[in-house]
Amino acid sequence: MLETTLPPAVPGRLRGVAAPDADTGGRRMLAGLADGSVPDPPAAHTLALPPATSWLPGLITCETEFPEALTLTPGVVFGGWIACLVDHFAGLVMLSAIPDGVGFLTSGLHVDYHAPLVPGPVTVETELTGCSTRLAVAEVRFVQHGRTAARATVEQIIHRTAGRTAAAPAAASAGTTVTEGTGSSDA
Repeated sequence: MLETTLPPAVPGRLRGVAAPDADTGGRRMLAGLADGSVPDPPAAHTLALPPATSWLPGLITCETEFPEALTLTPGVVFGGWIACLVDHFAGLVMLSAIPDGVGFLTSGLHVDYHAPLVPGPVTVETELTGCSTRLAVAEVRFVQHGRTAARATVEQIIHRTAGRTAAAPAAASAGTTVTEGTGSSDA
């Protein structure tokens, strides 16, 4: 079950985020994905994107297992798929934090691989490390066998969406734009 206990306060340096107890469209979407009331977006199945296993505003955690089917070099998970996961989890952490009426788009993504990620258990930790009204920065860490195997930074441009038509809630995924706090699109 997805844990969603809210912290007492979002750190002050994150100026563009919704209040910790705000009922936002992004947070409702995360809760709906967790309880099955919001279907996974089609890309989640196509790209084998694992779901978050716990979240708080500005923090997403995923406990998952990388399958052998995602290797190109024998025994090593394809690095391009890892980059895809980075963008996916950065999008989820944005959904957990931004207020209604704003959206986001990935503007930069950098991944450092410190050790090969291999098939088997892994923890993905994503934290919103900076946020203003125009730019957010998320850090994504892949922890496997007790060490950080990869670390990534994602920059997101934040923009107002007031007046835009909301897209289907199931479209939440990496690099998405939340429209009116109820859905997303790759616009």
